[in-house]
Amino acid sequence: MTRTSSTDDPLVTVIITTYNRPEYLRSAVQTVSEQRYAPIELVVVDDCSEVPASDVLADAAPDVRDFEIVRHDENRGANAARNTGVEAATGTYIAFLDDDDRWAPEKLAKQVARFRDADDDVGLVYVGRKGILNGSVHDVVVPDDSSGDVTKEVLCQNVVGTQSAVMVRTDLAKETPFDERFKRWADLEWYVALSTKCDFAAVGEPLVIYEHDAHNRISDDYDNLLQSYSLFVEKYRGLAAEYGPLFERKMLGWAAYRVGSASLSGGSYDVARRFFLKAVQHYPLEPKFHLYAAVTLGGRATHRLAQAANRLVARTPVIE
Repeated sequence: MTRTSSTDDPLVTVIITTYNRPEYLRSAVQTVSEQRYAPIELVVVDDCSEVPASDVLADAAPDVRDFEIVRHDENRGANAARNTGVEAATGTYIAFLDDDDRWAPEKLAKQVARFRDADDDVGLVYVGRKGILNGSVHDVVVPDDSSGDVTKEVLCQNVVGTQSAVMVRTDLAKETPFDERFKRWADLEWYVALSTKCDFAAVGEPLVIYEHDAHNRISDDYDNLLQSYSLFVEKYRGLAAEYGPLFERKMLGWAAYRVGSASLSGGSYDVARRFFLKAVQHYPLEPKFHLYAAVTLGGRATHRLAQAANRLVARTPVIE
């Protein structure tokens, strides 16, 4: 492997958080070793896994400048693990990597280069992502022009994506800890908090690879969805209101829509319907809210019809 390096290259701290996924952890460490950028400091935060990360990685020393494993003496959750990693970081920048995600080899190098080209106001650089399902590419998301002051955008939608897609200035990360109350929407909540302190910039390439079928993902925990929804609204409704009463309603609509969407994916049609209708009530100007509310009116039957129609449209050639 060829790495690009010079004496003025800033140190990047990579933080991998892990819990009870030894096979994923080894692959995540390998993807860091395969980065074409140097220097790298790797901090693995073990959130009290049954098999300690130190045992899992005993014969898999990463090819990085510095390497440290920090272990919690009890399971404290993903945000607490991220905060522990940030506390240990000594690099100029921090890049987060969930243990079930992977990076393209050029990911860190391109983010550092983007920082060098950006204005001083930029504090976070994010990349696109590629989803893998059963060994095949399922979807590709490439960032659009969501850059600069993105507070209004992230109050409504997660335009940044997974935590594994971001690189952030370490000074900003240390003064903006993750809110450990959030068990869902943790990434989005942190992006909103950070967006009030800096601008964002994007690298328009899908440099994160994630598995749709990865087991035990935090996003599978439906029990905490409503609590995180309430916390998000309580914490950021006032910020949204600063942009005017119409935008406040828009933010509330998108928050309800996210609950509905997660509920629909989980087959909870009654909950999905209730929150899609709530989204329409808050902000009737968004056509998507009406569409999804209609899809859930008949429960599983109308949902399957909508899915079949969507597949049919996707297969129909465009006649010019």
